[in-house]
Amino acid sequence: MPILTIIEIVGSHPAITGRKISLLITFAILTGSYFFSLSLGTSYLLLDMGRSVGALISESWMLMWDYIILAIYFGITLVLIFGAKEWLRIGGAVTLFLVGYVTILLLDSLFPYDTLGILQYLVPTYLHFNVEILNSIIHFLNLETGFTSQTFGNTLVLYSPDGPFVMNVYWPSAGIHSIVIFGLVMFAFLLKTVIPLKRTLIYLFSGIILTCIVNCIRITLLSLYALNPNSDLGSWEQFHSVIGEMVFIPWVLFYLAVVIYLENRYYKTRRDLSLHGNSSSSKGR
Repeated sequence: MPILTIIEIVGSHPAITGRKISLLITFAILTGSYFFSLSLGTSYLLLDMGRSVGALISESWMLMWDYIILAIYFGITLVLIFGAKEWLRIGGAVTLFLVGYVTILLLDSLFPYDTLGILQYLVPTYLHFNVEILNSIIHFLNLETGFTSQTFGNTLVLYSPDGPFVMNVYWPSAGIHSIVIFGLVMFAFLLKTVIPLKRTLIYLFSGIILTCIVNCIRITLLSLYALNPNSDLGSWEQFHSVIGEMVFIPWVLFYLAVVIYLENRYYKTRRDLSLHGNSSSSKGR
């Protein structure tokens, strides 16, 4: 999302005066100072604040503050460059992306694991679908001997000749947060286009459904990595920490490109039909 915003900023050729440049540099220094101060003791103050409000996952609580600072920085920067009204058109999607991430991280820190039942309810469906995909892959590769998988509620058990690998899956790991963020980003992107409401809703809900499928693919990749005899828990954790961004960000960019392509084709077809109709009418006269 920041990449899309940078593209829009460069493409719009904003006029930045000397005073604005000074303010932009000032806010960049302040933002950098925050991240630098974390190693000097600010992180302990934030952790104490988290414990006082009942945050149970310190990693999510700390990461939430990083996104809050980034959201403030992006908001102030875009307002300075484009003004109080125009910045929503330019940076609405990235702002909602950051706000959505902040919300998800806050929920994850306060309601970790399976304590947020509404979102956790979707996890068993994901795992059942994942088991069917895994068993199909194992059957296709003729690996039935020693390889199988089962699911029990929110627990996925992978059996291989090296022994079982147990995955307890909770709503953040199931990719529910990416569905929420995708919906917010797509909603912000589609709102600033001239796409009619009916097609906007079709694009939005189709994207959400496809994002669910992409999340299933991500869980399947994690499962296949766990079944790899050369993998261990440490390498699996590293893979788990990066596979979400590796799959989700390219998927969002790809879907946005598809929407733009389809809309361009739609308006080109309508324009060609209109020109053809006008040409036929002229010949009739």
